[in-house]
Amino acid sequence: MVSNPVYKTHANRIKDGRGQGRGADYIPFIQANDNKVASEGWLTRTPGWHSNRIHHTLSKYEYQYLLVQDWADKVIDIREQYPLPIEETQRIAKKLNIIHANLKGQDVVQTSDFMLTVPKGENGTMEEARTFKPTNNLTKRTLELFEIERRYYQEIGIQWKVVFDVGRPINFIKNIDWLHDAKRPDVRPGMDSEMVNIIAEPIFKLLKKNDQKKC
Repeated sequence: MVSNPVYKTHANRIKDGRGQGRGADYIPFIQANDNKVASEGWLTRTPGWHSNRIHHTLSKYEYQYLLVQDWADKVIDIREQYPLPIEETQRIAKKLNIIHANLKGQDVVQTSDFMLTVPKGENGTMEEARTFKPTNNLTKRTLELFEIERRYYQEIGIQWKVVFDVGRPINFIKNIDWLHDAKRPDVRPGMDSEMVNIIAEPIFKLLKKNDQKKC
């Protein structure tokens, strides 16, 4: 198996810390610069609000889902391109008599699009795994791989759900997309804290003046 270049790549990613860590220290298993062909040509590197790091998404739908979760107050951490232990998914696939995720006959690491950390109770937290899939991409093979993923999370007690593209709040997503970068001036060309301080006061005065006119 180690002679397969894809398997070697995946093994090296694990050794390099991919899929490990939390918050700013987390390293996605798959990154936008890994020469992966993303759906519709979408490969994005987005500064995160919760994690204070760059998020790597591989499709338009992943990017939109990231924006919504980054906006949500209840979300504590977001880990994208989250890898499942290949020994466990291989075991589950064998048990279910399902062919494991593979490339040219060699098993490869399965990933979940997102692992979210959310509050639980007064002071605790819990994990929620999410996989995004457009409905027009659903096939029998996709469902087989989903079942491996579902069984894995069921065994370790983590909630897992598939998120579909139907019913997305498009206008809400567009608004978040427009506002998202504005939270961190350091990622906007030509914008810094000094510039923000210069323009903030007159903008607030104008907004207050307009608000008073409505009263």
